[in-house]
Amino acid sequence: MQPEDIVKIEELLKLFDISGDQIKIEETDELVKIVIDMDELEAGRLIGRFASTLDSLQLIISLMINKGEVHRHVLLDVAGYRERRLGTLQTMVENAKNQAREIGGSCVLPPLSATERRQVHLMLKDDAEFTSYSEGFGQDRRLFIAVQAA
Repeated sequence: MQPEDIVKIEELLKLFDISGDQIKIEETDELVKIVIDMDELEAGRLIGRFASTLDSLQLIISLMINKGEVHRHVLLDVAGYRERRLGTLQTMVENAKNQAREIGGSCVLPPLSATERRQVHLMLKDDAEFTSYSEGFGQDRRLFIAVQAA
């Protein structure tokens, strides 16, 4: 990421009274993870209902930094929300895997954001027994976990 990208991110977050010392950026070849350290009680205004505000900010930042040939996923976490939610997703996935195993088919998860669907796909990408796929469009898009065909 270029230094001017970091300045853009800091300027955007300054609009939400987030200072530069609250922002931690970690980069890999495929992912830019931005963590905002703030009080959990105040974080709700950045997270929003069903993380809609957080997802919107994440999209804006992604559009700001992904203008060239290289495209990296952006993951924005505020006050550890994404980490806590990841734990919940892992529990959901385990329950769905058990259900899919019992019925020998697939199990649908509750509505998830695009970020959360991607996290589930990544959880199962190397799983020899289960696969995941999404069906539908927009807010009706659902993620399924299925037993892989032998």
